[in-house]
Amino acid sequence: MSIWEKENALFEEWIQHEKEWTGFSEEFLNGHFCWDGLHFTGMPSEPHYEADGHSWRVMDGDDKQDEIWAKAFIKPVFLCKDHNGDEREETGYSNESFYHRFYGKYLMLLYALTNYNPEAKSFPSIDEARDRNKCWLGEKGFFHAPVVRINLKKVAGGPKCDDDVLSEYIRNDLDFITRQKDIYEGANVFVCCHGGEPSNPILDLLKNKWFPNLKRYKDSGFIWYDDVKNVVVLHEWHMSYHYVNYKDFYSAIGDLEIFLKENPGFLG
Repeated sequence: MSIWEKENALFEEWIQHEKEWTGFSEEFLNGHFCWDGLHFTGMPSEPHYEADGHSWRVMDGDDKQDEIWAKAFIKPVFLCKDHNGDEREETGYSNESFYHRFYGKYLMLLYALTNYNPEAKSFPSIDEARDRNKCWLGEKGFFHAPVVRINLKKVAGGPKCDDDVLSEYIRNDLDFITRQKDIYEGANVFVCCHGGEPSNPILDLLKNKWFPNLKRYKDSGFIWYDDVKNVVVLHEWHMSYHYVNYKDFYSAIGDLEIFLKENPGFLG
């Protein structure tokens, strides 16, 4: 089975689980369940015109996605609270709303991670990673990037998800969340898109359930690592957090670059 097929089979089972647990109807869940996961295909397939501007959407399912994922040196997994949508897709904007906080930082970080140079042991500069023509529409940008995004609250709704709600979903859905994570063989950089103190539902999941040997790298507030499973965690601010500028957000990439130079071969 392809990654796409494995995701779909899991999600169909997961929806039935959510139906029993939440009491929501199957019709409601079909419209609010987060069909997320591995997403990239090539250039966007069709434009959509929406209230907030002209946007492109790209759907999963490309027959090359397994190959691109398998060949990637850094295989990033972004762990988020949820999103206000119902399909396995991402949306980016051709007007200035592209620099909406979440997607501006998401695409910048994604470009950096998926364009690491193992020979030079270096990441792109922040100026390159923020260049719209590179991180968005470029041949090494978003539409060609091997990346997984997992929404840990699988029933989407609203722009905000409180920690107690997120924790409840993680506890209830732990088996399914873990099974989804396991689909992505070789995933080696996990991005905790939560922020706050090193005690939050997402980082707690990473430390207590998935990577029990996880420890902080020196004094870095961004980098955690498990040297048994050879996994790095970036503990980032939430990408919608408007008190952190792009330069500070990108500091995690600098710390990761130092870590990889001091630990050659850690990611392969």
